[in-house]
Amino acid sequence: MLIRMSVTASPAPDRHPLSVGQRRMWFLQTRDPEDITLNICVAYRLSGALDVARLRAAVDTVAARHDVLRTTYGVDAEGEPYQVRSEGISIPWQTHDVSGLPPADRTRRVAVLARREFARCFDLAAEPPLRPTLVRTAVTEHVLLLAVHRICWDDDSWPVFFAEVDAAYNGHELAAPPARFVDIEVPAAALENDIATAEFDVAAAADIAAVDVVAADITMTDNAAAAAAAAATAAADDAAVAYWRSVLRPLPEPLLLPGSAVTNPSKRADRATITLPRDLLDRVDAYARERAATPFAVLLAACAALVERYTAAGDFLISIPVTNRSSAAARRLIGYFGNTLLLRLTPHSAATFGELVAATERHRREALAHRGVGIDRIVREANPERVAGRDGMDQLVRLGFSTRESSHGFTLDGVTSTRLDELGAPTAQVPLALAVVTDGAGDALVEAEYQVDVLTRPLVESMLEHYVRLLDSALAAPHRRIGDLDMLGARDRDAVLAASRGAVADIAPTTMVALFERSVAAAPHTLALVSDTAELTYAALDRRVNRLAHWLIRRGVGAEDLVGLRLGASIEFLVAVYAVLKAGAAYLPIDPADPVDRVDYLIEDAGPRLVLGRAELELAEELAAALPESAPTDTDRVRPLRPANLAYVIYTSGSTGRPKGVPVAHVAIAEHVLSFIADWGMTSDDRLLQSSSVGFDASLLDIFVTLALGARLVVPKPGAFQDMRYVAELIAERGVTVLHMVPSMLSTFLQLPEISAWRALRRVPVGGEPLPGEVADRFAGVFDAELRNHYGPTEAVVCATHMPVDGPMGPGIVPIGIPNRNVHAYVLDAALHLVPAGVVGELYLGGAQLARGYLGRPGSTAASFVADPFTPGARLYRSGDLVRRNEFGELEFVGRADEQVKVRGYRIELGEVEAALSAHAAVARCVVLVADDPATGPMLAAYLVPAPDRTVDIERVRAHAAAVLPDYMVPRAFALVDEIPRTASGKLDKRALPAPHGVVRRRRHREPATAAERRMCALFARLFARDRVGADDSFFDLGGHSLLVTRLAARIRAEFGVELPVRTIVDTPTVAELAAAVAARTTSAAPPEPPHRAATATPA
Repeated sequence: MLIRMSVTASPAPDRHPLSVGQRRMWFLQTRDPEDITLNICVAYRLSGALDVARLRAAVDTVAARHDVLRTTYGVDAEGEPYQVRSEGISIPWQTHDVSGLPPADRTRRVAVLARREFARCFDLAAEPPLRPTLVRTAVTEHVLLLAVHRICWDDDSWPVFFAEVDAAYNGHELAAPPARFVDIEVPAAALENDIATAEFDVAAAADIAAVDVVAADITMTDNAAAAAAAAATAAADDAAVAYWRSVLRPLPEPLLLPGSAVTNPSKRADRATITLPRDLLDRVDAYARERAATPFAVLLAACAALVERYTAAGDFLISIPVTNRSSAAARRLIGYFGNTLLLRLTPHSAATFGELVAATERHRREALAHRGVGIDRIVREANPERVAGRDGMDQLVRLGFSTRESSHGFTLDGVTSTRLDELGAPTAQVPLALAVVTDGAGDALVEAEYQVDVLTRPLVESMLEHYVRLLDSALAAPHRRIGDLDMLGARDRDAVLAASRGAVADIAPTTMVALFERSVAAAPHTLALVSDTAELTYAALDRRVNRLAHWLIRRGVGAEDLVGLRLGASIEFLVAVYAVLKAGAAYLPIDPADPVDRVDYLIEDAGPRLVLGRAELELAEELAAALPESAPTDTDRVRPLRPANLAYVIYTSGSTGRPKGVPVAHVAIAEHVLSFIADWGMTSDDRLLQSSSVGFDASLLDIFVTLALGARLVVPKPGAFQDMRYVAELIAERGVTVLHMVPSMLSTFLQLPEISAWRALRRVPVGGEPLPGEVADRFAGVFDAELRNHYGPTEAVVCATHMPVDGPMGPGIVPIGIPNRNVHAYVLDAALHLVPAGVVGELYLGGAQLARGYLGRPGSTAASFVADPFTPGARLYRSGDLVRRNEFGELEFVGRADEQVKVRGYRIELGEVEAALSAHAAVARCVVLVADDPATGPMLAAYLVPAPDRTVDIERVRAHAAAVLPDYMVPRAFALVDEIPRTASGKLDKRALPAPHGVVRRRRHREPATAAERRMCALFARLFARDRVGADDSFFDLGGHSLLVTRLAARIRAEFGVELPVRTIVDTPTVAELAAAVAARTTSAAPPEPPHRAATATPA
């Protein structure tokens, strides 16, 4: 824990230990010597008669008063860092004169110099941590660029620096040198071992701040008092660590900020600001007093509410900076006294703003009460999953918040100082950090520092506007729920409504029968269907369809009746579909590959008037051979066919464990088909492949679009998509021009050499699951064809939005785009209010292209199909999908609001899969998740809890699932767990589950296999005081942390005679990986003898 003592200085030794904060800064810089994220960079315009020599002398005077500005850093043979202060080191000034350049060139040159200086890393071993650059831009104007390393500087150092430089420049007498002062983090063991023996060497046993005093002797004459102090300190230390452990375990899910999903952002940064009205700041202060809270808590609560609205995250960490400068003496020092605290905030849309403020204030007080634990210790307790090249903090925190007073800069005689924010902030530690900056006179602004690889400027500027509006709304009605607080003004609301509505097209209501008969009349002798064994022209197809339709009519089948078709994709299936439609009825596709139980359920639930399998269809066609070949009319039909009549019913996965039927009328599917044809610019010359299962609504695009267009549909052989090479060759041989598929199938095709023969391909609509940007980019590198990403649930008729994929997409998921013609796509909160661009909400779909509801389920229909608040008399379908609209107006898929997912294009209710698995006698409970297989994409993974006294045979459970579920709903990976892990709030703790293939994070023990692995295991065992270490054990999982990395590097150097960079240890932390790294750097094949300690005593 941190304790503060005023002490009497002993003579300063040559080397001094680093403070806790300094050690972290030193480690981060040593891990990546080229990293510039710890550079603090500011720029000031100095206008007036500046005396350059006086300014340099003033800065040198300040550096002479603060040893930390004349300090370099090294590491000893044991891997321990130290600092050395030198009287001989001077501040390195650079000067430039650009006053002779034209004004525009002058501005550009200053910007180039700033970028160059601010992007130059510090060599902490060789140069002082302050680097000023003075640029003369005119006779009476200069720009001062200041780069300083975080190891010697916190935000509270600026007022000290400015005040002392001002005094020295203006000829005023400076105050006496700062009092000698130390900040110490004392481990309990150190107190027990050292204080109890009456003498405590701070330099040896504690971490000391980077200030003038570096060593002290503290004597305690009362051993009993010393022992009591040690016990009290140890108890406090344990309590503080226990607090942070309780805060961080289990860890929340990583916060997904809106914007690009960059795997490894560069940390390049920019700033944006917005004014915080003075009256709003006064209201913050008044409300804080009313609630017995701090203004900081009120401002932070508004930030948390903003993040919840933007991301739908109800549990995340936010970092807040603190400095340990509680005394007047400390406030007169330049140095790094900083620490970072983590607040775990849990804003929920149903909570009121007042409740959120109270919780935030409580968390703030608790965190400050335990501020003595350094951030490295906090990260160590959390032990997050490590990603190569990233610090543990990067995995924990993606958001920062602070408040501070603005720095007024220099007050030099005859000179005006103006801060140039546009030249600063080249890097940022976290993707987004908000700061409320006050000027002491009542004015304030909100500043956002953000990583440009993660967030865009328009998005950040919108977030700032919404922060101010949300804060105003919250203070006006703090009793309102967070989800009901208004973030939209009238102008924003109009813009969001416009972006929510697709292009308007005047499409007359019609039927799929009318569209098909139009194609027959236009080109009767054109091929309509082709397969490996048959071909049918439009006229031949129509005659066959008409005969079967008359047969159905004579069986009493008519409008609003349902006919089940238990057939796979085939010409026979297509004949049956159009015969049912021409009879005026609707068809129900039943995949014959589905388990018998599922087929029986569909037939019982839907109640079709007739079910035709292959045998029944063959018999029906024989019986219909003598019937009329002319198209049936309403005179022939049992009941007239109208656009409002039912066209088909497709079953989707259901949360109750049973699928639900979705009935769709002709008017809805016909409008969708006509819009699709127009949007794509398709013609009768196109050739499409039937690529979807008949039970999947994407099959409607293959069938209805082709035959309404008068184009040609290529029908593959049964089971074709289990032989991808056959399909690839079929596409080439048949000259397919339009190929509809799910992204995972596209990814598989892109790995086949046969696709080089797809010369006719012109258009590729994909949908049914998220489209990875890498797949889109691979497609663009192979084809000239147009690629579009489509989205849509069965209830909204196949697809409701589209996204033309132009240009490189990069990592992340391709947006689902904008609404189709005559489609409304609203992003709404829980109260059905519009949310701004960038804010996560649930997607509601409207327009004529909607299903009727759910077959025979009025309760489910009422819950999912709601009144449209923006169009009187209309309906909206509640999709259950969480989305956000980006600054380009495109919708981005975020996740599911429920447990429904899409895998391989099929919509799956995880509850249905779980219900089927739990029905097995050996399974007590289970949970099913979507996992990512790097080779094949998304897959279902099941975690099973065995029933008491039962043994689970996974193969038997898999067989049971296959007997009751379609193939696409059977999990591909299984794991046995003792219990389903839950978070403190009762939610599923996904992080505590084993990996889909049963690989848990804590690796199984593996004995070392090579001499290098055996030596490395022994080294690890000594370092961590373990009896046994395995070859696959990780440095971090064993309890390693940043302060031990350099010690491990030193021991590897002593053991193997090989220098491993700190970055190598962080990125490849297992015994086996480090042994391999050592072997790669060993020049001799024979393992070297361990060198003597004395031989490695030279500091690094």
